[in-house]
Amino acid sequence: MKRIFCMLCAALLLLCGCARTFEPSPAPAADTDPKPLPDFPVPEIEGYAGFSDVLSAKLIDGTENKNLSPVSVFLALAMVAEGAEGQTQTDMLKLLGVSSPEELRNICGAILGSLSIDTEESTLALANAIWLADRGGKLNFREAYLKELAETYRSEANAVDFSETKTAKQIAEWITEHTHGKIKISEDAMQFEPDTIAVLINTIYLKDAWRDEFYEGANETGLFDGTQTVDYMNRKDNGVTIVQGDGFWRYSLPLLRVGRMTFVLPDEGTPLASLLGTPEKLHALLNDGEELRANVSVKLPKFAFQDRFDLNDALEALGIAVAFSDEADFSAMCDIAAKISRVIQESYIGVDEKGVEAAAYTMVVMDECAAMPEELPEIDFHLTRPFLYVIESYDGTVLFLGTVTAPTPAK
Repeated sequence: MKRIFCMLCAALLLLCGCARTFEPSPAPAADTDPKPLPDFPVPEIEGYAGFSDVLSAKLIDGTENKNLSPVSVFLALAMVAEGAEGQTQTDMLKLLGVSSPEELRNICGAILGSLSIDTEESTLALANAIWLADRGGKLNFREAYLKELAETYRSEANAVDFSETKTAKQIAEWITEHTHGKIKISEDAMQFEPDTIAVLINTIYLKDAWRDEFYEGANETGLFDGTQTVDYMNRKDNGVTIVQGDGFWRYSLPLLRVGRMTFVLPDEGTPLASLLGTPEKLHALLNDGEELRANVSVKLPKFAFQDRFDLNDALEALGIAVAFSDEADFSAMCDIAAKISRVIQESYIGVDEKGVEAAAYTMVVMDECAAMPEELPEIDFHLTRPFLYVIESYDGTVLFLGTVTAPTPAK
């Protein structure tokens, strides 16, 4: 274990227990009658943009508050894909929209290199980490795999005992720190099985001001969807570009440094859910339409909420079911048979007069599974000639040793 971490000391950080206490919040209420995921033929995915369209179309149906960070899922799965081989690797690379590990590293390196802002008014930060099962002082992980995580994904590495409660606390505190306290960890999210061998996590945190802030004095209350009373922010943007599409309008509000926040408003009488349901529909909402120059009166409700996705079903349906099975091949990651047991994302989004604040973490839990079948030689071990024997204690102490050259029957 020391040899691995010494070799990577410039890039890997071995975390110790934090002094802060962590009180997990109650888990979100379970959906007693979960809705089926949209069923659509998975298109050929090209790069991160294609992955984002496909995953978002699978999870966002327009019927309730939902907040997803596709880039966080992408980076977390990419770190896992680095350890895959065979069909498992082929399936994961296809879902991530790349043809090779080298292409995946180039995309992830570009993402991590460009999505970083740290000023007084604006923050955009991504972080990656892996927690490794330290079993009696032995790490079963490939040095090349850990080196790739450190160099390409800028990932911290942590040797832990998943059977100890302090490990759950340590991981929860790391997430809280890297999401600037915006993610309240669900208690069940940090429960690990005895056969857990690794936990890989990506976090993303964003906070930015509107380029032109809303004036608080212009706020007013009003109805949303005809029934709910909400606080609205108001402003007038003159001489700007708005997009009219087939059944919707699209308008973007610039942020100070991160980019922009775009809103899609269905036409009166058009349910939002009817505009969603496939990657093609989602892509059209975000890209199609006719640009118009206009003076735009903006009325935007203030909102903030936390969300959670259990991603196993969606990811299996999108083509990586083998990675969740005992047939998974993560031999480039570790020297014991492993599979993905759980992928979850929890997130926060808040919008007010000053700007936007959002955070998310995506966690992939890897468990040990049955060893892959091996082709073994057939060997006869027939004691039909003189042989040696030895009897040892559990600690290897030799208790008896002898030979048999002419067996005599027991009395």
